[in-house]
Amino acid sequence: MPRQARLDIPDVTYHVFAKAKDSHKLFICNEDYDHFISLLQTIFSDHGIQCYAWSLLPEHFYLLIRPEKAILKTTMRKLLTAYVSAYKQRHKTDGKVFHGRYQSIICEDEPYLVPLICATHLRPIQAGLCNNINHLNNYPWSGHQSMTGNTGYEIDNAATQIALKQFSENSVPSARKRYLQKLDEMLDSNTFNFEGGGWMRSTGSTRKDIWHTTDDEIAQYDSRILGSPEFVRQVLDTNQILSEQTSDNYISIHHLIETVSNYYQISPDRLFEKNQKKSVSQARCVICHIEINHLKRSGVVVGKMMKIQAFSAIRCARRGQKIYESDEKLQKLIGFPLLD
Repeated sequence: MPRQARLDIPDVTYHVFAKAKDSHKLFICNEDYDHFISLLQTIFSDHGIQCYAWSLLPEHFYLLIRPEKAILKTTMRKLLTAYVSAYKQRHKTDGKVFHGRYQSIICEDEPYLVPLICATHLRPIQAGLCNNINHLNNYPWSGHQSMTGNTGYEIDNAATQIALKQFSENSVPSARKRYLQKLDEMLDSNTFNFEGGGWMRSTGSTRKDIWHTTDDEIAQYDSRILGSPEFVRQVLDTNQILSEQTSDNYISIHHLIETVSNYYQISPDRLFEKNQKKSVSQARCVICHIEINHLKRSGVVVGKMMKIQAFSAIRCARRGQKIYESDEKLQKLIGFPLLD
């Protein structure tokens, strides 16, 4: 069964997580943790992404974030590409670091934001890295210390304050007290798995309940969304509107190739040859940039269209963005705005 396309819409809470490939580790040394946190601080600040909660474990990372704009795919690609590149250099390794794609679940704030903040910070205990909450107070690689007022790493102070207000708006001390109480409650109940959406997780149902549920009721939910049927409809409607807005600027790959080839005064056929001429290379990079960054096609798809490997298409797109942004005549010709 083909996997569903990612949902990328603004101003909603995302639970984002990923794990290492096989028995490898994402974080081997303190430098790995430091680098990943530094990337989070810089990239999230640059792109207007609030980070409510986070935990880094040797084999996983968990983030609870809220992007102001529909830029999650672009941001995560930048984050993971930068981290993997430095990771491989540090540890003199090759091959894949992550096990497949990162996961992103859109979550309804009420009633899920509070338990998600707690669940994210309880991950070190769940993984056996900490024995209890007292031990968690000394775990440096999560946002728990920021929530409790202890000195530690902080991704986003403003977002931490927003997160605290979910527990109490009376005062910071009362919010921290309620936060710790909620951690205890969730540990006692052992119910803090939010790694998905759909009917079962959104309703708290079990597989046994499916016998008492109709297909129509289940169809009101979506595996990419944790929330009520009304919230699911709202998210999907917004996604449809954004898709239609994107399609207003849609141009076919054939028209794009012809337009860019004419601009660089080359034959379109030369784009698919192993040609190191500067004009051919620039044209190829610009096409990959438009296809991947504006028309939101994957590196695999664009690679097949351009007869190159997926990683080459992504690399070309990065170079193509710089070329495109420095050429006003090309921008007017193709018509896509500069990326934020």
